[in-house]
Amino acid sequence: MTKHVPLLLAVALLAACGPATDRDRYAVGETGVATFHNQLVMPLYLAGCNHFDYEKRVGDAWVSQGPDLTCIWEGLAEPVAPGEVVTDPIRAREPGTWRLRYAVGAHCSDAAPLEAAHCSVLRDDVLSNEFEVEDAGCIVTGCSGQICAATEVASTCEWLPRYACFRDAECGRFGPGGSCAWKPTPELAMCLEASR
Repeated sequence: MTKHVPLLLAVALLAACGPATDRDRYAVGETGVATFHNQLVMPLYLAGCNHFDYEKRVGDAWVSQGPDLTCIWEGLAEPVAPGEVVTDPIRAREPGTWRLRYAVGAHCSDAAPLEAAHCSVLRDDVLSNEFEVEDAGCIVTGCSGQICAATEVASTCEWLPRYACFRDAECGRFGPGGSCAWKPTPELAMCLEASR
């Protein structure tokens, strides 16, 4: 019975090592930091390639939205020493309520992927705080002010005559599905045609 006490303790306390985001609100496209702090006296293990998946609230359900990276192979379980803090960048995707779901193991092999076959304890329900992603509106961006987008966009720094047409154009939610785009007006269309 005594040898099971650490395992029972790990199961009960894994949730106490809950990850957290650096803020409760983000604008679409904004970056932040997720932190996982091992507060136990034993090593814990995270997945080797992606430490977490994003989940979005859709109605009353939480729906997996996957990780930021697509991995060909999961990689080896990553040990997190007692007291260690692991940080990962996060990216605010689309508007809504979000959280991060971590798979966390105890007594795992660091020579194998994070899977039940290689861990004495594996929980895939270790959740971060919920956070809101808000629509930040649309901005004029690009080196020459020629792009209408929800976030800053890098572009080549050249000047084309058609870019002058955007000086008086309105940037907003005029694209398909409410995406950011220049407001289609006869004046903009004529200016773009004349600048060809």
